[in-house]
Amino acid sequence: MNIRIRNIIIGVCILGVFSLSGQYELTLEEILSEVRANASSIKMAKTDVEISAAQMNFYKSDLKPNIGLDLLLPNFINTSTQVTQPDGSIAFQQITQNNSSISLFATQNIAPTGGQLFVQSDLQRFDDFSTDVKQYNGVPIRVGFVQPFFGYNRFKWDKKILNILQKESASAYNIAVEDAQWRATVLYFDVLLAQANKDIATTNKGVNDKLVEITKERFSLGKTSRDELLQIEMSLKGAVLSENQAKNQVQQALNSMYTFMGNKDWKKDPICIIPELPEDIILDENELIQKALKNRPEILRYERELIEGDQNIAQTKSQYGISAELYAGFGFARGSENIDEVYKNPFDEQQVRLSVSVPLMDWGKKKEAVKIATLRKANMQQRITQETLELENRVRSLVTQFVQTQNDLILLQEIKDVAEERFGISNQRYTLGNISITDLTLAQREKDQTLRDYIQALKVYWSTYYELRTLSGITTFN
Repeated sequence: MNIRIRNIIIGVCILGVFSLSGQYELTLEEILSEVRANASSIKMAKTDVEISAAQMNFYKSDLKPNIGLDLLLPNFINTSTQVTQPDGSIAFQQITQNNSSISLFATQNIAPTGGQLFVQSDLQRFDDFSTDVKQYNGVPIRVGFVQPFFGYNRFKWDKKILNILQKESASAYNIAVEDAQWRATVLYFDVLLAQANKDIATTNKGVNDKLVEITKERFSLGKTSRDELLQIEMSLKGAVLSENQAKNQVQQALNSMYTFMGNKDWKKDPICIIPELPEDIILDENELIQKALKNRPEILRYERELIEGDQNIAQTKSQYGISAELYAGFGFARGSENIDEVYKNPFDEQQVRLSVSVPLMDWGKKKEAVKIATLRKANMQQRITQETLELENRVRSLVTQFVQTQNDLILLQEIKDVAEERFGISNQRYTLGNISITDLTLAQREKDQTLRDYIQALKVYWSTYYELRTLSGITTFN
């Protein structure tokens, strides 16, 4: 009988070797490497970095001189229009005219003050074809500036916000890499657990198939009851059903993992390898919290949102408060029938104007508008405080979970090894008729469950490891 048992075990092992020989072994590191290269979330985060860089370049280009040319050519009209006569009456006359112009200009924004310097040169030609009159009006050069007061300076606020936005996008990219690895780890262990369930079902089916043969032989010799034979046959059918269900679960888990990787047809029918545990990792909870408060993109986003709150308040005050604008222009100008005179003998030109707008009575509009903007910022501050506390608490919870799981894994591995050895002994004892089918079934269930518990603990360990990296931005733990 012992020889027969040995042959059964050898046969099951040989079948297992042949069933795995055509499959590809897949490690967690291979999955993480593929995710780092192809995950859509990482690619989108990289695009956000490029967008923020482009926004900053756009801002910088807005501070450089802007040179342009405006043309109005032709501007011809042939129509009938009313013309006011010297005595105040109106006469409708036909006019045939062309009024063309060209303007060359350069402007320079002044970020600290929100003003603008300008240089321009204009030329206008007027033709009245009805009277055969031709005139020119030109500004050979005009230099000046426009300076608002008490207003909203968008350059000052844009610079602050865009500087933070660049850092925020860079931080978000680094965290996106860790986040993708964390999610890929969870999906990898989903596949690993599904494959373990399938392997358990396949092994149980093979063992139960052999046990049915042995029990039938013992039943024919009157050494066992029909009830026990039926129970073994039910166990075999249950194992076949579990194997079919497990195969479907494996395929679904692989589809989810490959979809996240961005390649649904990456490798067919892989065998996921259980990763080894690294040496014990000692975590510093306070350090992780400090790193999270420094490296997480949310922290930079909070800073940006508060600045945007101040920006909204400043813009509101400007919109409903006193406003003023100073315009000053100096240069040369001339109108003449000859274009040469416009440039040879121009007149000195000076233009200075100060416009002021003062709301005398707004029925509390400014006060309430500023109050709304201020309350929105206060509400934002409360939300930021709460979310920061939740981030700190999440780090603490994960550290506790990681340490506990790290301690449990050694014990769970020992329990798994003992359960496997116990099942092997129980299988032999049942074959020899020393224990009941109930005891064998119990040993088998314990073996299966301890393996699942061990893999589940590994999943918690590695997913917690990568989630802590995601939260803290630390890529290596001592």
